[in-house]
Amino acid sequence: MCGRYGLFTPQEDLAELLRARIRDRAWEGSYNLAPTQKGLVCREAEPGERELVGLEWGLIPFWAKDPGETRSKYSLINARAESVAEKPAFRAAFRRRRCLVPADGFYEWHAVEGGPKQPYWIRLKSGEPMTFAGLWERWEGEVEGQPRVLESYTIIMGEPNELLGRIHNRMPVVLGSGDRDLWLDPGVGDPEALRGLLRPYPAEEMEAHPVSRGVNNPRNDGPELLEEVAE
Repeated sequence: MCGRYGLFTPQEDLAELLRARIRDRAWEGSYNLAPTQKGLVCREAEPGERELVGLEWGLIPFWAKDPGETRSKYSLINARAESVAEKPAFRAAFRRRRCLVPADGFYEWHAVEGGPKQPYWIRLKSGEPMTFAGLWERWEGEVEGQPRVLESYTIIMGEPNELLGRIHNRMPVVLGSGDRDLWLDPGVGDPEALRGLLRPYPAEEMEAHPVSRGVNNPRNDGPELLEEVAE
């Protein structure tokens, strides 16, 4: 499960990289983005036009009766690549509401025998932002008697590459620059064509190092979280 990641590249640079307009200029980056917080996604706003917008991390299906109950009972921050096209919570979004989730890197925890799990920071060797395959959803209804619109997203998880396999048994699906257009194209509805994109990212293009367990606390947020520590 991917439960934390970092995004601190300026929105202007992301907008240029992803050919998108900035919709949510108030959004601020984070070195320790956690579930229920607002993360940045890139999606099709209109045909041929993309936008960067801040949404809540943890997908709330459009048919959910109570968003609060969905958050507390179900962990919808991630979707499994193997079943995302069929699961009721994700299948409609998989067909029509796909997005990119930009990140400068992400954290995974490695189980250590006889001790607490060791977090690792994983990023591209190039230092450029990566883009996770994501889905977004729009919920409309009443919360405490008031009309509300909630937009949220999930990150798709798949099999690990050789690097991540030494740390964890899953990893986010990272889409390369050649796959982003197809993933965002609302005209593509063939599940098999889309599944073909949900493959491990090349291990030789990624790097990982152990970091402080300070990242375990979502209140901690700063560049010091990325510093390498001894295992």
